[in-house]
Amino acid sequence: MSKQSKIAIVGGGLSGLIAAQKLKDSFEVTIFEKARGVGGRMSTRRADPYQFDHGAQYFTARSKTFQTFLKSHIATGLVQEWPAKILTLEKNKKPYKRDWFEPHYVCTPGMSSLCKYLARDISCVFSAEITAMERNNNQWNLVDKSGIRYENFDWVIVTAPSHQAASLLPSDFKDIESIKDVQMTGCYSVMLGFENLPKLNWDVAIPKGSLIGWMAVNSLKPARASAPSIIVQTTNEWADHYMDEDMEAMGEIIIQEFCDLSGISLNNIAHSATHRWKYANTLMPANQPFFLDADQKIGVCGDWCIEGRVESAFLSADSISNALSNCCLL
Repeated sequence: MSKQSKIAIVGGGLSGLIAAQKLKDSFEVTIFEKARGVGGRMSTRRADPYQFDHGAQYFTARSKTFQTFLKSHIATGLVQEWPAKILTLEKNKKPYKRDWFEPHYVCTPGMSSLCKYLARDISCVFSAEITAMERNNNQWNLVDKSGIRYENFDWVIVTAPSHQAASLLPSDFKDIESIKDVQMTGCYSVMLGFENLPKLNWDVAIPKGSLIGWMAVNSLKPARASAPSIIVQTTNEWADHYMDEDMEAMGEIIIQEFCDLSGISLNNIAHSATHRWKYANTLMPANQPFFLDADQKIGVCGDWCIEGRVESAFLSADSISNALSNCCLL
């Protein structure tokens, strides 16, 4: 296989980066990412002096393949286990402790750190939201939202969420209907910063009977060096119901619910920001690890192919990379 073969990867989250790392020795790889940096839902936002993991909060490792991948990163400290103190909270009821029955990991010093490491030797084009794919002389040209064209790719791998992938793919992509059948769900993330955080008896709180599904003291995760901060995330059901509402207004509702649940006064909050994830999790996955159309030279992968987990993003990309290498070697 020629080193000159070019592959475009749409999306700079974990799936896109794993695929790029596995294929870079056989292809000339370029990642196109609509944001200003890599990470996707493994994101870290900074608002000095605060730092927030406002997307994926942690990940587990249940497969041997993912465990093997993580081993060297655990050894260097880029990935660390998070031994959080967990509580279940419900209004007007006594809280109770919970346990994690498997290791839960985070990247350090932020959740985006692993993706940044994986991108260190990959060609990435940022602020490039790809909106069209055009076939020309048996090669692919990509067009971004601002009309800029990127030409002459032999293969394209799309790692965007299922709905976005389906809108980008050619209508005659052989598995387009299966991708359209995938159902994803949203989430609101509220980032709260404090000058002085009141003493809490939890690192992670799992509310019951609330619009909030998760609260975590972000600044107490391993190897964090920021001022006191908390991440609050809604349930997927609540977010889907209010996905098109004014985000600032939704943030105010979420913060009030947080105060009611935690007992922390609104006056203690020194900084707040709200982020809306339209495609945060997967309700109905594709139930296969990837899609590959060898005739059109298009691949599609992502966590939503398997399950809405960080490990699934890795496994999907790992699988399609192996298949693509085998396909091109035939």
